[in-house]
Amino acid sequence: MSESISRALYGVPPQPHPIPLYAATLHSAVARNDAAELDSLICQAEAYLEKYGDLPTLIEQLKTEIAKLER
Repeated sequence: MSESISRALYGVPPQPHPIPLYAATLHSAVARNDAAELDSLICQAEAYLEKYGDLPTLIEQLKTEIAKLER
């Protein structure tokens, strides 16, 4: 994704995550009974949502922008 598209959608370029917020990460922390890691993941997820807001809407905007580029 070009920086101009990400900047238009998010207002800032996307930032890398120290720990990906994927199901595998969550399942692994649950399997290890790692409450500290789960708390950390919750904080990261909440911060991401606070920063970027409504993810389903952003995804739809991104799909629209991709469709425009593919024409």
